[in-house]
Amino acid sequence: MAFDTQPMELLTADEVWGAKDIETVDVAVPQWGRDQFGKPKGVRIRTFTKKQADQMRKDATKKRFGKDEVDMEMMEALLFTEGVIVPKFELADYERLQDKSAVALSIILKAIMDASGLSDLAVSDATKSVARQPDNTNGVLPSERVRDDSGGTPAPNVGG
Repeated sequence: MAFDTQPMELLTADEVWGAKDIETVDVAVPQWGRDQFGKPKGVRIRTFTKKQADQMRKDATKKRFGKDEVDMEMMEALLFTEGVIVPKFELADYERLQDKSAVALSIILKAIMDASGLSDLAVSDATKSVARQPDNTNGVLPSERVRDDSGGTPAPNVGG
């Protein structure tokens, strides 16, 4: 087995400033239509700058019982309206989008969070109000509880 012993090349500040690190991604949303060839239509999303992410969190935070608390509904609306760039939606549009497919909204929100590198916890919190969706790798819905392979019942407490 060979190991890479070469030191990592470090960036210069100019290379960091010049890096094209904000990406756009087209996301298929089959619930919202298909083209003439049967291919799902979709939306275009954009990853967030650090400044945008911080501002969204700030805008979604409110004081409750003297403590800062993130309003997850507002955070979800901000993630969607800031993340989807084609078509462009305003924050006021998000209320109307609540009458659309929960699966479609979940697909888009998950794509935005995945592309933006948000944590699994943030993904879980921000998608609480939309339907669960299949994992992209295997098409299986995540379960709330994992069962053992035998399908049996838990053993009684015998140590008592």
